[in-house]
Amino acid sequence: MTKDQGEPIVLEDLAAVVRLPALYRKVRRVLEVALESFRPPSDAPLQLVDEEPGDCVLEYGWHWQDRDGLLQLFVGMSWSEQGHDPIWEVRVEAADTGLAEQVRLTRWHQIGARRAGARFSEWDRFWHEEDGGSPLLVGASAACTRFLEDEDPERAASEYLGGALYALWASGAMDGLLAAARGEGGGPQHG
Repeated sequence: MTKDQGEPIVLEDLAAVVRLPALYRKVRRVLEVALESFRPPSDAPLQLVDEEPGDCVLEYGWHWQDRDGLLQLFVGMSWSEQGHDPIWEVRVEAADTGLAEQVRLTRWHQIGARRAGARFSEWDRFWHEEDGGSPLLVGASAACTRFLEDEDPERAASEYLGGALYALWASGAMDGLLAAARGEGGGPQHG
């Protein structure tokens, strides 16, 4: 085999191909139950990008985006190219790193994480991203394996995602982040 041909297909690769469709169906059920428990309001400033969860490359879930394409909200399972364990995640990110930096200057990534975390404390905490090279702003993430200890892991994961999504909206964190991204001076009051 030459270097240009890449790595050979191994038995584990073939097993993964067989298991992936079943895995995606399970993940889709988790996501649908999460959205049944809390779906962003119909008049929310963010709208669903696509009815089908995607992209199945580094994540599987739904994206919402504001009409100007400034912020994106993700709900689903994500993993990285480095092969990290998959995580259930709700996160907000800016369209680019420059916009993320603009939001960070307002401190709304910190305020939003604190506000959402106050409504999510029984489950976990919200994080906020300080890395200037990242478009990420706030989110809640938990290793998928964490839920395997639960009697019903899929239900627990759905509740986690639904609770995090609810916390972002009900706390005013989403509105504040969007106001900061739009450059609106006042925005919701600091809390």
